[in-house]
Amino acid sequence: MEQTFGTWSVRGGLRALATAVYERCLARRVEFVFDAAVVRIVEKDGRAAGVELADGTTADADFVVAGVAPTVLSRLTSGVNIRSEGDVPARTGMPSRLTVLLALSGARPEGTPHRTVLHSADRQDELDRLFGERPGLPASPTVTVLRPDDPELTPDGAHEAVTLTVTVPAHLEVSPADVERVISRAEAAIPGLRERLLWHEARTPADIAEATGAEGGAVPAPALAAAGGSLLHPANSTRLPGLFAVGGLVATPAAACPTRACRARWSPD
Repeated sequence: MEQTFGTWSVRGGLRALATAVYERCLARRVEFVFDAAVVRIVEKDGRAAGVELADGTTADADFVVAGVAPTVLSRLTSGVNIRSEGDVPARTGMPSRLTVLLALSGARPEGTPHRTVLHSADRQDELDRLFGERPGLPASPTVTVLRPDDPELTPDGAHEAVTLTVTVPAHLEVSPADVERVISRAEAAIPGLRERLLWHEARTPADIAEATGAEGGAVPAPALAAAGGSLLHPANSTRLPGLFAVGGLVATPAAACPTRACRARWSPD
């Protein structure tokens, strides 16, 4: 879609897209079970036959589709390598994200860009901190500033919702000072930011890890048709018939991201 029509956003935020899919599924008689942790993928006669839940009950199924991190999937299959021979190898060493949500007083100025990227003053330092041996937030991190023209994100026209995102190392313990540094960087794109700021909320790699199970809050990279296929994800099939892996977490960039192509792929800008 983006190649054909350009970058797009969802009215009401990405949560609205999830809600629309959920409501469509309900209309097609899909049954959802929430707050039911899966502890094991049940195998029977050499194929996936359902899932075992934390309360000890099982749910039988003809097929199991898992949208979890490779380490989580490995635990669910008793540590068995469920990847097929010839797959793009599963990888480790992905960066994560620091997201800062801002609530501002005052309307969004007319003509404000939806997306502004504030590039780091020291690109090499930022790459070294992402992929090198001294992880941490650089003095001037690359910050993406999103200021959507979307009335559904604010209580009224006298307020503005802004999202700041920064690519950071996985496992990074984000401090309040780190969050303040990101907000200060955003002042270059939002004049009078501090005077307008009502409150802010940060989502760190630890929050991502808690919500998704991804180790260190790692965020998957996009699949790209380049570099001889090294930037592609594995196929959805696995060595266990009836079990399919989906989502961006099924593969991750190569450990320590050693190649120029991999480092460029994960460049914050």
